[in-house]
Amino acid sequence: MAASQSPVEPLLEAEKQIAWVLAHPGMSDWLKEALRTAVDRDPEHLLNDLEILCLLLRAKAQAAIDERLR
Repeated sequence: MAASQSPVEPLLEAEKQIAWVLAHPGMSDWLKEALRTAVDRDPEHLLNDLEILCLLLRAKAQAAIDERLR
C-alpha cells in the first residue's frame, strides 16, 4: 500500500505546475496573468470564479467554433 500524501504535498505540486506554466515561453500572457492574480485569492472564491469563467468562456468558444463551421 502506498504511503498517503501529507496535505502539503498536493499544494506544493500544484505550485510547481503553476511555476512551470509561468516560466514556459509558449504559454499565453493571458493565462500567465490569470495565474499570477489568482495566487492570493481565497481558494473558495477562486473555485467559484473558475466555474463561472469556465461556463462562460466554454460556451462562447463553442459558439464561435460552431459559427465558423456553418
